[in-house]
Amino acid sequence: MYDFNGLRIFFKDKYLHTTFSGDRVVSYVHIEECAKRGLKIVPRDMTWHVDGSHEVHDLYHPWESLPSSFTGIAFKLYQASGFREQPCIELKASPAKIAQGHNVFGSESLELGVRNIMSALISALPDFSEMLELDTAEFFRIDSTFSIQLPNSDVLASALDSISRVSNRYLRPSRDGDYETTIYFNKVRGEAGRNTGRSSSLCIYSKLDEVLHQLDDLKNKAKREKTNRYDDVIAALESDSLQYFATNRLRFESRICSRFFERHNLPTRVKDLIAYVKGFEQQNGEGSFCRFLWSTAMKDLLSAIDGQKITVIHDSKVKKLLHSAYDTIDKNGKLRKAKAVRLFGFYRRLTTEGYAKVKRTMGTSGKSTFYNSVNQLLDVGFSKAQLQNLDKKETLPLVHLLKFDFDKQRPAGYVEPKMPCADLSYDEFLAVLSNGSAVEDDALTLDKRLSIALEQFGLPEAFVAGIKAGRSVRLNGEESLSLALFEDGDFELFTFDSNDREDYKNRLDAIRLQNGSLGSLHQMRDVVEPVAQSYAYK
Repeated sequence: MYDFNGLRIFFKDKYLHTTFSGDRVVSYVHIEECAKRGLKIVPRDMTWHVDGSHEVHDLYHPWESLPSSFTGIAFKLYQASGFREQPCIELKASPAKIAQGHNVFGSESLELGVRNIMSALISALPDFSEMLELDTAEFFRIDSTFSIQLPNSDVLASALDSISRVSNRYLRPSRDGDYETTIYFNKVRGEAGRNTGRSSSLCIYSKLDEVLHQLDDLKNKAKREKTNRYDDVIAALESDSLQYFATNRLRFESRICSRFFERHNLPTRVKDLIAYVKGFEQQNGEGSFCRFLWSTAMKDLLSAIDGQKITVIHDSKVKKLLHSAYDTIDKNGKLRKAKAVRLFGFYRRLTTEGYAKVKRTMGTSGKSTFYNSVNQLLDVGFSKAQLQNLDKKETLPLVHLLKFDFDKQRPAGYVEPKMPCADLSYDEFLAVLSNGSAVEDDALTLDKRLSIALEQFGLPEAFVAGIKAGRSVRLNGEESLSLALFEDGDFELFTFDSNDREDYKNRLDAIRLQNGSLGSLHQMRDVVEPVAQSYAYK
């Protein structure tokens, strides 16, 4: 699934002020105009005068959160500086959290996430969005994530411990994470992170721990802020089925940075990458582009894991067994767990120090306690041979555990979130947003859709009326462009050369004469579709 999108969008030229700084041409956006259109602009410094008046200096836009269906979208305006050659905004969001309130599982559609982010931006800041050239949007980071369900929490802890000791080529592990159950490899830190030589960083963590931490954090925020704005997300995270799916789930996250796109000759411009992804997924037969990003970034780690072994631990199973056998309820109705806790501590000593050493160190005075504890462990199903060999660690190749099933990354009942304006192409979707239209499936008229389609051929809007009237438009000396309009409101634009023109025109005219201005849907498609398939769109 796609777990994070980092987008950068640039401004229209008319809102920029361009000047020289040394030998460089530098552009600045009119930040006062941004403030008038809804941005929260603040000064870095203020000067107070004796008469009580003041001046503000160095206005800037701090990070803020844009509302969406569920969680917010981090949003900030940057003036040109450093590696940002032009003023722009940056948006950071989890596509899954926006669409469904959580990212325990989610979609492998890159376009779905982008459309949701763009729609939220326009909805939250419609006036400000008019300053943006949405067509210039580009990625600076994409996170691709897949996970594996492990048998129990002990195996998960052992796997994390083993992975934390892996190093291979440029990979260096770090526990510098938000939770104890998180491991980073080549973590990108700070604003300069995207400008380093690293093309990706990796993060491996226990998903349930992250969910529970996030749930506690949201509950505390809701209580502190006295608000119900987090209720939908809290309800999603509290779902028993969701927490069950996250239990003992080890998550492997690839964070794809700008250098990755450069090294693999991938476009960063959103519309270009979306087009590339569609072609990639149709032709390569190896699954989604999301999986390609993940496996490419993870290959060195997975290669290093191949020879790694983990120590098999059964602590949770033993603990459950001891509490089941030895917990009691006293006469006051209180649950007593002391005996089970003591026996579990004895069991852990046997696993770390060994049977003979524990017996020796307990001495003569503790011999009866030692044998009583041994007998109580025997009573719950251990054999004496097992107890005498607990310090001889049972191991298992880690690679045997880490078998990724890409077809079982979501629950059986998972429903893909709805794509905004699903029946429109991405270009048409952007046209809806750029025109300030509501994001609805019927937002584009036929004339507007034709205008957008003609732009692909370098033709202005003025040609719409003529091509609707049945006139062909000559593209060059040999090729012309024609329109076929169907009864259901759909249409096809296609090119044909002069050799086929008369035959094709005669066939369409015959259908029109027989049925009126439009033929039946099937008749028209029988003529149009073979022609459209025969000629490449320019």
